[in-house]
Amino acid sequence: MDDISQKTVACLIDELITADIRCWMAQDRLMDESLTDKERLASAITAQVSNKRRSDLMRAIDKRLGEGQFAGMNKTY
Repeated sequence: MDDISQKTVACLIDELITADIRCWMAQDRLMDESLTDKERLASAITAQVSNKRRSDLMRAIDKRLGEGQFAGMNKTY
């Protein structure tokens, strides 16, 4: 992961969309009972990592837009 503070708002939004999709897809795989426990665990880890990235990106966007004081996101899960 590269330095969020050096990116434009447009780039942050683009990465946010990608992180949202990754998180959604991993959560969908996590609920797929046809997968092995190992595959589901990998999906759970991917979902958590993607959700953390998503939270970081949302905070960065809020901060850039001057709305950081309103983002009540203390947890990333």
